[in-house]
Amino acid sequence: MSFPAYETISTQSIVYKMMKYFTLLFFIMTTAIEAKSQCVLVKNGRSTFRIVLADKKYIEAGTVLRDIINRSTNVKLPMSVENPKCSNCIVIGTAQDLPSENSSTLNSNPTNSYSIVTTRNSILLISGNGGNVVIPVIEFLKKYFNARVYDGGGVITQNISTINIPVEKVTYVAPFEYRDLYYKVAFDSTFMQWNQINHIWSSKDSKWGNWVHTAYEFIDVPHYYKSNPEYFALVNGKRVTTQLCYSNKDVYAIVLRNLKAKIQQHPEREIWSFSQNDNNNYCQCDLCTSADRRLGTHGGPLMLFVNQLATDIPNKTISTLAYGFTMKAPDPKQLKLRSNILIVYCVTQGNKAANFATDISFKDMRTMLDGWFAQTNNIYIWDYIVNFQALLMPFPNFSGIQSALQYYQKLGVKAVFLQGNNKPGAEFSGLRAYISSQLLWDPSQNLNKLMQEYCNYAYGPASGDVSQLISAMLANSAKTYLIVSASSADLSKSLFSTDQMSAYYAIIDKGLSKVSKGTLYYNNLMAIRYSLDFTSYDMQRRMNGKSNGLMRAATNKPAIDFNRYDMFKNVPVDENNTLIDSYLKANK
Repeated sequence: MSFPAYETISTQSIVYKMMKYFTLLFFIMTTAIEAKSQCVLVKNGRSTFRIVLADKKYIEAGTVLRDIINRSTNVKLPMSVENPKCSNCIVIGTAQDLPSENSSTLNSNPTNSYSIVTTRNSILLISGNGGNVVIPVIEFLKKYFNARVYDGGGVITQNISTINIPVEKVTYVAPFEYRDLYYKVAFDSTFMQWNQINHIWSSKDSKWGNWVHTAYEFIDVPHYYKSNPEYFALVNGKRVTTQLCYSNKDVYAIVLRNLKAKIQQHPEREIWSFSQNDNNNYCQCDLCTSADRRLGTHGGPLMLFVNQLATDIPNKTISTLAYGFTMKAPDPKQLKLRSNILIVYCVTQGNKAANFATDISFKDMRTMLDGWFAQTNNIYIWDYIVNFQALLMPFPNFSGIQSALQYYQKLGVKAVFLQGNNKPGAEFSGLRAYISSQLLWDPSQNLNKLMQEYCNYAYGPASGDVSQLISAMLANSAKTYLIVSASSADLSKSLFSTDQMSAYYAIIDKGLSKVSKGTLYYNNLMAIRYSLDFTSYDMQRRMNGKSNGLMRAATNKPAIDFNRYDMFKNVPVDENNTLIDSYLKANK
């Protein structure tokens, strides 16, 4: 008897087929879920979206958005002014512009904030109350289109055919209301806009009537020094024009009258500075000395003066400096500052390569800053981030800048001014400006990522070499006491020792071998090598020709040819605008 043939199906085969089925089902379900959790803004070079401006005054923000999307995807979105309650649209506005169901959760956002709210068929780019609507547009383009501005060369974009935006709400509140940076490129309008720099004093919409070291703006010095020398500081028994006598009531009357006149000319300006001249020759007369002792600071007479101005002009903010002889706050038991006083606190001391929050070199800076916060929350920081005596000499303080900004953020500082080098510069000036601007906006960013990003842009094939050089300098600076007035000789046994300098040269020369002469990459690398050569020359000069491994044994002179750096001949070597030819001539 024969039996019909049956197909034998193994357990293993059944499991395999079931796995394939469930994998396919999982893929289909996941794809469906992802589709629901994404906004497809551009797909294969096409888009159904349009740009909607909640108000015609947002045309600049809309134009930026449309142009960068067009450059990145070759899609030009239509743009119109209409009701922001729409579908398949990118809305630009403020919380007040939105329908009530959207605005209720955003109305409390402060001026220095933004939100990006994405659904499947809409994207809201919303600034904080009274804020600049360009900010959320820029941050949207940086986050999802990877657009960047690294220097004065404009916006760098990438070619993208498809853009999927996650369905999410992103809100960010910048820690500082003002983010001021003193580098030449930081005054380029596009760099400022894309890196969120808003200068405290020099912007067109500044609230300030004047800036700092303003005492002599309010008094005719030649006239009064001749007629009333008692109006000026008594120093070592002689009346001199270094400072005013801030205890003199007649001086106060003159300053008050002239300040009121300036305010009347510019009533729209909210902040007015009265601060000492840039020297420490304070008045030593009996009245000033008595105030010094009573208030526990040589700045006592000036703070009494400023406090009275704030009392007599209550509708304006009166600013003054915590700097030099006025660094220490007055004893709060002896003087209570008016609420309309603003303190600009200058961070003049400390190891700029170290952690501001923990390093012993900043102990006095932290203590005195705490003293001011015991009096007021109206505090701006003025921090110095370059070596003013040697602008070409490497000054690797990137981690120090970040730690300081994080500390200021934790304290609740309202604004920060980082004073760098506002001259055309070498010594990583482009990198320093970019890193500083980014950290002012968000001090928590990954420093290494920011550096690598910039190096890829500025140094191309040699970016890895420059990153290696920076890492070496940062590691060596951790063993160094780096101050804003350090000389090359001060660092000759640490940051600029023979072995370290030789290593720096080897790294940068390896990078130069990877790029073509005359290219942007080449010029940027030569700027770094120029700073090394300047440092070597300056160090040997200061050390009376002592060898640091880079000198010709026969002539005992630096083996450096500065003619190869002709492109940098107009770059100052110090804050006095000394050019390299003058420097070399003076130091033969």
